[in-house]
Amino acid sequence: MDLDKILPVGHAEKVPVGLLDFDTNNPRFTPDKEPASSSDDDIVIQLAKSADLAELVQSISTSGYINIEPLIVIERAGRFAVLEGNRRLAAVKVLRNDDLAARAKLTLPPMDKSKRASLDDLLCYRVATEADARDLIGFKHINGPQGWDAFAKARFAARWLDDEHSRPGGMTLADIAGRMGDQHMTIHRMVTALFVLEQAERNEVYEVEDRKKKSFSFSHLYTGLAYDEFTTYLGMERPDRSTDPQRNPIPTNNFPQLQKLLIWLYGSKDRDIQPVVKSQNPDLNRLREVLGSKVATKVLEERGSLEEAVVAGTPLSMRFEEHLIAANAELQH
Repeated sequence: MDLDKILPVGHAEKVPVGLLDFDTNNPRFTPDKEPASSSDDDIVIQLAKSADLAELVQSISTSGYINIEPLIVIERAGRFAVLEGNRRLAAVKVLRNDDLAARAKLTLPPMDKSKRASLDDLLCYRVATEADARDLIGFKHINGPQGWDAFAKARFAARWLDDEHSRPGGMTLADIAGRMGDQHMTIHRMVTALFVLEQAERNEVYEVEDRKKKSFSFSHLYTGLAYDEFTTYLGMERPDRSTDPQRNPIPTNNFPQLQKLLIWLYGSKDRDIQPVVKSQNPDLNRLREVLGSKVATKVLEERGSLEEAVVAGTPLSMRFEEHLIAANAELQH
């Protein structure tokens, strides 16, 4: 099949749905939102759980598919992979397939024939490389109306940065952040944390899949790494937003500390260890206080209790004063 005749590079034309595939490398598929496999069924099931697919299905069934904003596609293995618009493609595939809708636990509203015909061919714009689509996708999902979660943003920006590093004179992360509308360089903290996680996984220090909870609170790590107490404990340099993050920021001899920190943040399924950070507020700040005290840190390392560590790191005079204040309040009550 000659895809160039159906849709040349740099053009927008309607393409039969049967030629469109999901992007299995979609940054949206984060550790807690990853499909069970790369099959259409599992991708649609996952998007139904995590991307408000039911709302879009309802909208399209009422008005039909409106070809205003094209899907962005690229040629892969003789077909078109959708780089931007996977959620819309999922909604269309569900509306065209009752069995798929049932497996995704989506209720299909009635749809008349004229509107159903709009599901056959979707407006697509073809790019030659993924880089050609990054500006639009980045702006839309980083600070635009359809923002991804923090881990997806970090993964997208890191892939872009790797591509820029592969050629002379490529953009810096600051340049990429500007292109994505990130005026506060929040993406720098996210990518730094992602590189820490990837270093831990490459060196078999910690696996994200080993986390105790199904949910994955990436913000615990990228927020923590903004504090001196966390970076000092890990032996890493303070993140400098004027330079690109290091790919291997943690010294090898600090891997034991890295493992402990990630277990404190996310727990361990294999070891049956619950995370000590139950919620970012107040536990992350309490962990920060503990890491600022050698005595408290030692207690946390040996006992695994954040409460005991906080007590150990609080001066006796302050603890006594806190108890007096609490007792006085009770007496007044």
